[in-house]
Amino acid sequence: MAIVVEEEKKSSPMFAVAGVLVFIVVIGAAAYYLFIAQPTPAIVPSSGGLSAIASLTTSPVQPQDIESSTVLASFHTSVSAPTSTGPIGVGRLDPFVAP
Repeated sequence: MAIVVEEEKKSSPMFAVAGVLVFIVVIGAAAYYLFIAQPTPAIVPSSGGLSAIASLTTSPVQPQDIESSTVLASFHTSVSAPTSTGPIGVGRLDPFVAP
């Protein structure tokens, strides 16, 4: 086996300078857009289009009809309520109260 001795390759400082310049440009652009640039105004629609949604305020749906529907009654819970022997029963009820 031969032992190869080579000089250490020095990296070019141009990459470090370019990296620092890119970092400074990004920070400068962010500072400009945060503190100096004027924001564009928001476009607010006129109130004339609100008449199209006026029918939603006079909806024929009654809450009693929904509560008495068979579809709502067919739903069931898949997670049971917590008990004192379940996961909530492991620790103290209020961990901020001294034992």
